[in-house]
Amino acid sequence: MTEASVIIGGGVAGATAALALSRAGRRVDLYERSSSASHKICGEFMSREVSANLRSLGVDPVDLGARPINRVRLVRGNRSVDQPLPFPALALSRKILDEALLEQATSCGVNVIRGKAARRIEQSDDGGFEVSFGSGDSAPARAIFLASGKHDLRGVKRAAPGRQSDYLALKMYYRFNKKKTEHLRWVTELILLKECYLGLMLVEDDRVNFCFVISEERFAKGGGTWQGVLQQFSSESDYVAAYLEGAVPLLDRPLAISRVPYGFVHNPSPEDPPGLWRLGDQIAVIPSFTGDGMGMASCSAVLAANMFLEGATSHEFHRRFSNIVRKQMRVSKPLNSMFFRHSVGQDALIWLASQFPSGVRAIARATRVPEEAMPRID
Repeated sequence: MTEASVIIGGGVAGATAALALSRAGRRVDLYERSSSASHKICGEFMSREVSANLRSLGVDPVDLGARPINRVRLVRGNRSVDQPLPFPALALSRKILDEALLEQATSCGVNVIRGKAARRIEQSDDGGFEVSFGSGDSAPARAIFLASGKHDLRGVKRAAPGRQSDYLALKMYYRFNKKKTEHLRWVTELILLKECYLGLMLVEDDRVNFCFVISEERFAKGGGTWQGVLQQFSSESDYVAAYLEGAVPLLDRPLAISRVPYGFVHNPSPEDPPGLWRLGDQIAVIPSFTGDGMGMASCSAVLAANMFLEGATSHEFHRRFSNIVRKQMRVSKPLNSMFFRHSVGQDALIWLASQFPSGVRAIARATRVPEEAMPRID
């Protein structure tokens, strides 16, 4: 038997890579920091390419309760525009999806170790690696697939993305009444506010994924609390206030993450440790409004697994993946800044969407991994 490959992180990227490698007969040890199923900060929008890869791995999102999406609704003030998406999509909570992927990985022979958080990765004298865990023990590895999301590990931290982002991302699940729930049926909704945008979408069991990206300054003006910011939203938007009236929160507290480095793309370097394969948010972080986070996670995982099995190096993989996503980053990063920071840009988006529906579809395509570049699992 070949030496086991080590995967750090059991989200979409890590579990997908584990399944792809295991299907090819490779031994895989996957370490997931959470000991049980947990929610993640994620818009939970899933393109048809991601769904196709999941089904090929034995996980069907529809069977898990995923809700179909075929339209996008843009809202600013008292104006809204509803347009068809140029592709079908699904919405499913990461808690359900990630757990199904890990269960499938276990059934396919992946050695899944739960509740063990990697803290540091160091190169060893023989050219391999030593992974240190929070529990105090360690494990050797020849190849590591780093899929730890936005959590950096000592020894292999991502390079600074330039000017530090001041974005905060927060999320809650709600139960809406029947009328409001039906208003979101088949739709992913983007509500534009000052220095903030909200995303709403139905996931399984008709729960509402209510998430938003906000500047640190605006969050502080809301008292630095979830309720304070929601009061701000309601005071400036009757549309948001109507959603929140009578809404039942389904989590004890909101999920939150700070300093999200939107636009980050790993810059391949000769100093990169050979044998360390970065996946998902460890190689690129797409702005949330694109809805392509899971697409990039799936793409990086399948491409890395395929290239590893073909005998390519991690350096070759990083260069190839970075070249794939740089174009969409060049489009999505300035759009994110314009729509997020400037009311003029937000007004322009609403006008564009109402007057030129094809422009919205063009933006949707330009900010996603190109369909022809999305690798498939045989």
